[in-house]
Amino acid sequence: MKTLIPLLQPLGVIWVLLGSWLLWRLWRHRWQDLWLPGLAWVIFSVMTCTPLASLLMARLEGVPKMPDKEWPVVDAIVCLGGGAEPSFVEPTGFHLNPSADRLSTALMLHAQKKAPVLVLGGGGYKESGVMHSEADRVLKGLELMGLETSGMVSLGVCANTRDEALKVSALMKERGWTKILLVTSAFHMPRAEGTFVKAGVSLGGTVRCNYVSSVNHVGDFRWLHLPHANGFNVYKYWFHEVIGTWVYQWRGWM
Repeated sequence: MKTLIPLLQPLGVIWVLLGSWLLWRLWRHRWQDLWLPGLAWVIFSVMTCTPLASLLMARLEGVPKMPDKEWPVVDAIVCLGGGAEPSFVEPTGFHLNPSADRLSTALMLHAQKKAPVLVLGGGGYKESGVMHSEADRVLKGLELMGLETSGMVSLGVCANTRDEALKVSALMKERGWTKILLVTSAFHMPRAEGTFVKAGVSLGGTVRCNYVSSVNHVGDFRWLHLPHANGFNVYKYWFHEVIGTWVYQWRGWM
């Protein structure tokens, strides 16, 4: 029963109905005008029933490394935003999202004393005409948890990864830092690393986390399965990074 549950969800119902309609039309020898809905069903099936999106994503993520306790000691750890968002209802003041591994990884490195300073990036969220900073809210939330935040710095509201890179570059010059550790999602690291280097940031190392491809999830990889929305989610991240990389290269940001 647990295996068949995906067929009872909206995605599965649409897949079954469209496939059944195509088979019925083929059985009645009504071939005309089938190529468009047929192509739609094939694309739908490939995206939701196969690991194609995860295989594409795995190429971006690179070869995963086991947790490495030998990361170099640097001047600062920089955690790119995207792992949390401000919230008026959560007790901590922020809501963790699927990229929260960025924050947990950076906190782990800071706890291991890989750097005396942890820099938090992130975007801004507008509510009732007021802009709320992801990084500021996370810092306040960490204080509520009883964590020591005197060695943490917020970049405030950042427009994008390039904005984060420019602000970190300015901080390095201001504070005399020579090396940083860059922490972000594995699929985002190629674009982030290129952007930070282009902005003049000297990297002592990069720490990839938040692997989303099923190839890199324990017991999650299957060649064929019933429709699952995760394929769309993974493809969305992959497509965003590919387009983002092209745009950054075109603008000369990396």
